[in-house]
Amino acid sequence: MKKRFDYSKTLTIFNLFLVPLLFSFLIIILNNYEKYNSFIKTIVVLSILISFVILIMSFTCLVKEKRVFNRNHLSKKVQLIIGVMLFTIEVFTIINYVYYNDSFKKWLIKTSYESINHKQIATSLYSDYIVKNVVNEDKEYKEELINFDVDYDISLYANKYEEEILTRENDELYKIIKITGTTISSGSNYVGYIAVIYDPSHIKLAKSSGAGTFVGSYGETLATIAKKNNALVAINAGGFFDPNWNSNGGIPHGDVFINGILDSTFKRSDFGGGIIGFNNDNRLVLKRMTTEESINMGIRDAVDWGPYLIVDGVNQFENSNTSWECARTAIGQREDGIVLFLVIDGLQKHSKGASYKDLASIFERYGVVNAANLDGGTSTSMVENGKYINSPWNGVKPTFRWFPNAWIVVP
Repeated sequence: MKKRFDYSKTLTIFNLFLVPLLFSFLIIILNNYEKYNSFIKTIVVLSILISFVILIMSFTCLVKEKRVFNRNHLSKKVQLIIGVMLFTIEVFTIINYVYYNDSFKKWLIKTSYESINHKQIATSLYSDYIVKNVVNEDKEYKEELINFDVDYDISLYANKYEEEILTRENDELYKIIKITGTTISSGSNYVGYIAVIYDPSHIKLAKSSGAGTFVGSYGETLATIAKKNNALVAINAGGFFDPNWNSNGGIPHGDVFINGILDSTFKRSDFGGGIIGFNNDNRLVLKRMTTEESINMGIRDAVDWGPYLIVDGVNQFENSNTSWECARTAIGQREDGIVLFLVIDGLQKHSKGASYKDLASIFERYGVVNAANLDGGTSTSMVENGKYINSPWNGVKPTFRWFPNAWIVVP
């Protein structure tokens, strides 16, 4: 009897310390998913579940033993409980500072990169795009990359992708290109659509009638937002606050600008990036900025999301090992000002999805110099003339999510 009691006590103490450590490791993995494959993620999640079950079983066994509440041992048990609580609080406080305190995160990354011998501190703790965003946030945005007056010799194209983009009938405002391919990491098939918008002044940010940061805020489907705004083409835009994975899509993350006015502001997402939007010169701006900086730069329509895929002509994922493939939505602008809306179907038989690296690669083929990821997964949607042309999917069935906002093309 005593042997079983001692064994249960050892298991309880061991797992009381193990569970917060495993949870901490899971948080590290979630913030560095591109460095860990799905097998490691599965092992960690299973370890947490097993450890938690063992903790419950061993503690139950102790409760059944009358000695667990013996007054002679009660003070030691209180000390143990206090010790475990302090340990757990300390662990999660450190994790919170490292991953969710922006000031500390920036300080750690910049300090690490300023040291010749300790750059690996930043790269081991944070994903590549987070590190790049912090390191590059003070760099000047290069508006001169975009030149709306480029003339092409339409009898000679650089490649088939340029021909696809520049072949245009009757000065149409936009065209839709269906694309297929295989992913870089797994070689799986993907199917997607690119909306080519020749005049970015016709691109606007539209929002749900109920979007905001107030109690009762609600989103609308992409088709609804598109129809209300007479949109020719529309894609989902920024992400939204979704604490229980069942949000109605009413509260958008970060700053949202519509027609030059700050429409709403809420806490930023954890997807890196920052402002994704158009300034008054119809140039796509990708820059992490404060609200005041965005206003001073003349941002007319924007959401706050990420990560950035291509910035000033530089592929941000060229050397990345990211392999997370799912449905994706993204936006990019070529050097000549032409804007591309991109959606890739995911988690379906005809299309597994794409990674950030895949998106950047696709955009590079089509001559994009600035591009950013938008909200993906079940959110990925493209509508033309009020009808969905891709296949929004929640992993089980077709699903049309509610969004706070959408990028639209108007006549």
